[in-house]
Amino acid sequence: TRYGLLGLMTALPTTPSFMDYEAVYLPKNHFIKEESMATDKYLSLFYPFDQLDLVKKGIESTWNVSGDRTMVALTMTFMDEPMAKNMSFQREYAEPYDWVAQQFKDWAFTLTTAILYYNDYDSIDEDARGLYRKAMAAFGGIAPSYHIELLDKPTIYWDFHSLLLGIQMMFSFMLVDGDQPLRLCKHCQKVFLGSRSNAAFCSPRCKNQYNVYKSRGKNRTDGGGEE
Repeated sequence: TRYGLLGLMTALPTTPSFMDYEAVYLPKNHFIKEESMATDKYLSLFYPFDQLDLVKKGIESTWNVSGDRTMVALTMTFMDEPMAKNMSFQREYAEPYDWVAQQFKDWAFTLTTAILYYNDYDSIDEDARGLYRKAMAAFGGIAPSYHIELLDKPTIYWDFHSLLLGIQMMFSFMLVDGDQPLRLCKHCQKVFLGSRSNAAFCSPRCKNQYNVYKSRGKNRTDGGGEE
């Protein structure tokens, strides 16, 4: 199959309450080239097999989930949440694997760009640095909204209306964290969360293996050989 059920919502409209509009409006993205499209057409992209029992006329819409106890329970649970969040939990929901794969590639590219920029800063010229900065400036998309609740003190609550927004916000905070930043292991090249700002290896094993290979390479360069 070419579809997955992660519920990322890779092509988010500019508003999570898109069902209140006759059309959805989209920022520039890899997946949908149109800047706007009819709401029902947009929904069909995420329900390619079984359509929702949905009737929409202008800004009015009626959504029937009767007969499916699980979906009724989910709908009731998220009834006060944005439609984008609610729809991604429906049984009929799906989105193309290539969309999901491209989104993860974009995040990997952003992480690599940030790490290489600082690792190679002294060895590259200003033109190359400018290219890195332009690449990083392209990262972004829909920003989550927020509201303030009066608990024991005023508290900010982020309104993530999709899994994608939640991941992207957490990724952004981790990328700029000066104490425990996201890093690429110097040996295995896997992403890990550093325990300190200058962490270079994801594990003691990778650190040991890196030093062993480095020592062997130095011995060969110095003319040494293994018997």
